[in-house]
Amino acid sequence: MRVQVKKTSKTTHGNKGLRTIAVQCALATTRQNNRISSHQKRITKRQGRNKAKVASAHLILTIVYNVLKTGEPYQELGLDYVHQKQQNKELKMIEYLKKKGYSIVQSEQQTA
Repeated sequence: MRVQVKKTSKTTHGNKGLRTIAVQCALATTRQNNRISSHQKRITKRQGRNKAKVASAHLILTIVYNVLKTGEPYQELGLDYVHQKQQNKELKMIEYLKKKGYSIVQSEQQTA
């Protein structure tokens, strides 16, 4: 078993009021079933509660920036967005290997 070491970081630059509001918005999404709450849960497992709050706030600010930049409304990607992306990546790798001439046998066991 490998022990994970938490990375140290500080948020010193920037608008403190904006950071506070963004973290409060991130906290408001924790009980909802959406991309931001699942992101926060994943980060909490690895890095801890406080870093997850700031990371989720950063995700919210990134989403807001992109909505303002493109002018398009926000499309919720769903809870299992990361899981779906991983499955698509695995399928693409299998197709690539088949094109190269390898034969792939899928097992019933799930990988880590």
